[in-house]
Amino acid sequence: MAEELIPLNAFKSVLTNLTGDNDIVYSAPKGVSTILLSAQITNTGESDEPVTISITSNRDLPIPQVDSITNPGSFLSASALIAKNQTFIEKESAAYINFQNNLTQLPFSFTSSFFEAYVRTAVDGVEADLIGGGTLQSKKAALSYYNKNGEILIPSNYFTASYQSIDYGTRLIEQILINESITGSVDVARIYNDEVTQSFDSTLIAETGSISASVNLLEAISTTISNPTRVRQLPIDLITNVNIPAGDSLSPIVAGKLVLEQQFSLIVSGSTNLTVILSILESANE
Repeated sequence: MAEELIPLNAFKSVLTNLTGDNDIVYSAPKGVSTILLSAQITNTGESDEPVTISITSNRDLPIPQVDSITNPGSFLSASALIAKNQTFIEKESAAYINFQNNLTQLPFSFTSSFFEAYVRTAVDGVEADLIGGGTLQSKKAALSYYNKNGEILIPSNYFTASYQSIDYGTRLIEQILINESITGSVDVARIYNDEVTQSFDSTLIAETGSISASVNLLEAISTTISNPTRVRQLPIDLITNVNIPAGDSLSPIVAGKLVLEQQFSLIVSGSTNLTVILSILESANE
């Protein structure tokens, strides 16, 4: 079936009689950005009528589940131990994924740099939170695997291996934070990379609570990739309960000042005495 062609530019008018509910008077089609050139709302009734205008993205965005994680911060020794082993964690996790790929013949071609980068992003976020406290940097790390539309940025053929590499990095960090060889973990069969070795430092003792905070934050990042909790983005009000006199009109949008990205909607809330007329310019996205 031939792909539908979208005109480069298309001027349109939209007429809507409100129903008394939150009426979606216009939605920008997929592949289109829309400029609202003008909007006029007319009150045909015999008394003043309030109107509210809002926009919504219609996006269900991933929300990292980190709010219940306790992390007071100031875990300086734990952070230092992770930092000393950062490159080791990245390369060992990537080498493990490569080994698993060869064994199980997963349907993707291995590129070490991809998985090193995925692990680096997660570990950097957690390391920063271990020092500063809270979960902000881990949350940013988790969301960095998505674009602003909530679409995963990881190629489909690397998807499963991406969060598996972070999960394996988490097992490594558990051992690193107790200054013991990673092979002491029941989850680590052997060392897989031959480039970098694990660093030990007996002068650094991970603080109480730092291991659980590290593990919980890394697992939250991994879960945001593998099984994200999604929440519909709330509408944004442009004007709220502005009265339109009887028999009068309101032009609330300055020409060309409001742009709706693809699949964004304009919502107008008011009584059945209100009529909305929009003048719009739809432009195909590149």
